[in-house]
Amino acid sequence: MNLLKNKKGQTSLEFSMVLLVIVLLSVVSIYNFLNDNFDEEDKTINKIEVGVTKAVSFVNSRVNGTYVKYPISYLGMSYNENKTNISIYIRNGSSVNLYTKNFINSTIYNDQNINYSKYKINIYYVD
Repeated sequence: MNLLKNKKGQTSLEFSMVLLVIVLLSVVSIYNFLNDNFDEEDKTINKIEVGVTKAVSFVNSRVNGTYVKYPISYLGMSYNENKTNISIYIRNGSSVNLYTKNFINSTIYNDQNINYSKYKINIYYVD
């Protein structure tokens, strides 16, 4: 009877190892696919978008003394063919003071490690 229990355990271990190898190969192939199909500019655009949404969330939460009377919303972005001149559109219900504008800009550049000299980010506030 003990011999039968040991074989069940061994079968379970072998199945787990095969499953682990399949998962590992899947992760490696997905990683290689993403690296081959997305260039550095695409990755930077994604980082900028993450930075904008983070900055808008911070402002709406009144982090670091930022204040807006009504919540602001991230509407989207556009960029040129080279993906180096980027326009960001933010909807505001009330005026945004200079400190808050600088906070949003610095959060995008500094928090996401965006190169100041390569990428020019313009933020437009839409009423």
